[in-house]
Amino acid sequence: MLLVLSGCQSAPPPPPGPNLAQLEQQAISAQRMGQHRAALRHYLELLEADPGNVRYLYQIGQIQAQNGEHEHAIRAFHDVLKAQPDHIDAMTALALVHLAMGDNIQARTYLDKAIRLDQKRLYAEDPAIQVQIGEEGTQPWHALDDNSPLRAYQALGILRDLDSDFDGAQALYRLVLTQAPVNAKALNNLGYSYYLAGDLIRAEMYLRQATQRQPDFQRAWTNLGLVYVRNGQSERAFQAFRRVMSEADAYNDIGYFAMLEGKLDDAEHLFMKAIDASPIYFAKAQDNLRSVQQLKLSSNLADSREVQEAIYKARMQSGGFAQPHSLSGH
Repeated sequence: MLLVLSGCQSAPPPPPGPNLAQLEQQAISAQRMGQHRAALRHYLELLEADPGNVRYLYQIGQIQAQNGEHEHAIRAFHDVLKAQPDHIDAMTALALVHLAMGDNIQARTYLDKAIRLDQKRLYAEDPAIQVQIGEEGTQPWHALDDNSPLRAYQALGILRDLDSDFDGAQALYRLVLTQAPVNAKALNNLGYSYYLAGDLIRAEMYLRQATQRQPDFQRAWTNLGLVYVRNGQSERAFQAFRRVMSEADAYNDIGYFAMLEGKLDDAEHLFMKAIDASPIYFAKAQDNLRSVQQLKLSSNLADSREVQEAIYKARMQSGGFAQPHSLSGH
């Protein structure tokens, strides 16, 4: 009996659990290096060891969103909000996922709530209201701080632009810029909002600032090129587009934008230049050239409504670009 008891007492101890601090550092490092699979694996292991940890759930959602796994990201962010209903960053991230999916209604719901909570927090810390001036009046907003979800304010601005509420959108972008004056995305969004509103002078000014703050900002260069196209400054548009694409692609895409603007002669000339500049057969430019020539022929033989309908259809399809452009420049 003594021997048996002695044997039981000398049984090996259970293996130690994972070192959570070390595992979390590995997850953070992998995430910073863009190693999403490794980071996700580490966070899932952390979550298994500490179920319901909000920080881990939030990072899992962020990684899934970056990977385009929208449903998984939504589930993770919902889990965060179940644990912490006022988690502003999770609301913002959830809104951005819905925005990427084209679900603007759901996106606006989460953005409105996130911004309302942030403004409530700011008011509690300092009841003094700073007035943010819009183009057509004043809109009361509290000045933002380092804890404010700048992405939420910008995303709501984008939705306002989509609703043609340009003054409301610009007020939000300006609010972000009061907190982060060198934020290239806010400068780009503000410039593009002015472009949509038809104020090409201000559009150019802010888009230039965006490219100066972030010289590799492709969307800002494209938007700046759009301003020049609308102004009829094809050469300046070409120089802007050349920052992000080849010579042939630049001529083709400027030509396509010109066609969408109804500038058929300019578009035809630019498509020809794109074909001449391309070292190989440029099928897209050839197709665009045929399209614009057909539109010009139609404008001579039929009423302008038919031509406008064809241009509108081209604008909706947006299939004539050599590079993957979006007609939404945010």
